[in-house]
Amino acid sequence: MAGRLEGFGSTPLKMPTAGQKIRLREFKEHTTDLEENGSGQESVLLHELESLDWRLERIEATFVRLVGVWSRITRLYRRIGHMMLRTPLAGVCHWLMGQVAADEKYRRWFAQHQATDVHAGVGGVSAATQPNGPLVSLVLPVYQPNPAWLRTAVDSVRRQTYPNWQLLVASDGDPGAEILAYLQSLPSEDSRIQFISGGGSGISSTLNRGLSACLGDYTAFIDQDDVLESTALAHVAAAVLDTGPDMLYTDEDYVDENGAAHLPLFKPAWSPALLLSCMYLGHLVVVNTGRLRALGGFRSAYDGAQDYDLALRLADQEIKVAHIPRVLYHWRRHPASTAFNHAAKPYSHPAGLRAIEETLTRRNINAVARGGGLPNHYQLSNTFSADDSAAIIIPTRDRALLSRLLGSMSPPGKDGLRREVHVILHCDGGKNDEETAAVARRFGAQIFEYRGPFNFALMNNLAAARVSSRYLVLINDDVVVSGSGWLEELCSPFARPEVGIVGARLHYPDGTIEHSGVVTGVGDGAGHSGRFQMDSPFWPWLGLTRNVAAVTGACMAIRRTLFEQLGGFDTRYFNNYNDVDLCLRAQSAGYEVILNACTVFSHDGGRTRRVGTSFRERMAFWTQWGNVLSRVDPFYSPNLSRRVETIDLSIPSWP
Repeated sequence: MAGRLEGFGSTPLKMPTAGQKIRLREFKEHTTDLEENGSGQESVLLHELESLDWRLERIEATFVRLVGVWSRITRLYRRIGHMMLRTPLAGVCHWLMGQVAADEKYRRWFAQHQATDVHAGVGGVSAATQPNGPLVSLVLPVYQPNPAWLRTAVDSVRRQTYPNWQLLVASDGDPGAEILAYLQSLPSEDSRIQFISGGGSGISSTLNRGLSACLGDYTAFIDQDDVLESTALAHVAAAVLDTGPDMLYTDEDYVDENGAAHLPLFKPAWSPALLLSCMYLGHLVVVNTGRLRALGGFRSAYDGAQDYDLALRLADQEIKVAHIPRVLYHWRRHPASTAFNHAAKPYSHPAGLRAIEETLTRRNINAVARGGGLPNHYQLSNTFSADDSAAIIIPTRDRALLSRLLGSMSPPGKDGLRREVHVILHCDGGKNDEETAAVARRFGAQIFEYRGPFNFALMNNLAAARVSSRYLVLINDDVVVSGSGWLEELCSPFARPEVGIVGARLHYPDGTIEHSGVVTGVGDGAGHSGRFQMDSPFWPWLGLTRNVAAVTGACMAIRRTLFEQLGGFDTRYFNNYNDVDLCLRAQSAGYEVILNACTVFSHDGGRTRRVGTSFRERMAFWTQWGNVLSRVDPFYSPNLSRRVETIDLSIPSWP
């Protein structure tokens, strides 16, 4: 790297570790190899590529600014349009708005989705799942059902293309003469169906009676109002034969009272953090019958959230989980269902909260659970010890932005994390250096001086080597934090020892999303899903704490011991990708990366550095992580587009 590095402040600079030296040397070699050692043609080629890259960066920067302006215009346009939809000009407004309603867009997508199903039609069932496939038992509890919907639910099981199933229909109380006669007739029509009558003892007791009669290696659950896609069990059987999971779950969608499809519920792969935020598994959930019985089945004390309690207990131990990212279950929305109205079962929310509280006790996690912003959503707060501390590291050369950021950091509370603030002053030798340092001193921050070309990775590495706090909190100077407990909130996920890195949600000043988790394989290799959007009807997890592939270094907390174990940031990625690379290495080391949706800050992205990525960084990033970037991010959905950061439906690509 050209230039020189000088000490931070008046004390000698702690030199980089051996690993950091190696990476710095690799960075130098990477940037000079072709010029010094390559042929004349190679040098010319590199020069031309970098020249082209520079031009593309300028275009990209302009494009990003235009997208931001366009997003503001379209939001205003839509707001006006939605108001006009209540007038006689509704048809004209739809035409002017130039977009198809999300429900209709999804229906068109689902038609393509069904057409690509390898298990569609009896003749399409995989030979491997026909004679030798596992027996799957389904438990269907019945309580005061709508007769037509119940028949539809049962018929959806009988229409399965996969034949090796058992259906246990268990009634909770007297279903009435008409329904009773129908249920009693089912076994004579299909020997795979068994009717289990019983008293009105609640949902958990009813499910357990069904579970006791299960003969299958795996048990699934279907509600009396809902519908299985005809290929659901074929996919389940194929997944069982493929990986032998302890539990698996599928995607689903909503259908109305007439069976018309509405929005989908696409889900990420196994996400322990999201499970502590809500029962995101939903339907269809299939569990190894032996594991179910070993846990004692369902518990009546958690009726209303009995499935949530079960999933949390299953996750207490190491568990093999499979996710089938296909819409195989249709959840009916009607006034008496929680799919339509959470208030239909008000007891479910406190039951879920009790289930989480007991989970924290069982797992010896030092945290407190509370209700989230919506029914049946939850948040965890860490209860830090006196030994816990955080070092806040801020690289800057802009005194106005630094003053704004430090001014937004309210003093720590009595029981808050001990904190120290370290400002990395990127010196240019002018008057601005002293003025920026004066701002840092006014807020009691320690000042580290850095001289040389901008290298975000190296600057933070050198600063981190000087601190001994338990957590490192890296923040760009163009971020504005909020709330008296912002630091404690950000670091709350560290209550779980398996969490290594935590990121915050960042919004642009106009309220649109700047960062809500990094998705690998999107756009140029990694992207911020939902950028410039307020939310998305196709990805409802943006506002929930969950596992992600990576988080942005603009606001990132990491265990100091993990940062040292990984050798800090890779200095080859001097401007971009250093945060994604660090997160991917942390996961390779067995740690989770978490997006803490409870922490929302403002970020003027790109205020202090150029927008865009360099050719050298992209080349190094794809060389190192190409195998990861070419695959679908497990914490995103393959049903969503990977071409751009906007969350939208993709074209199904299954064989």
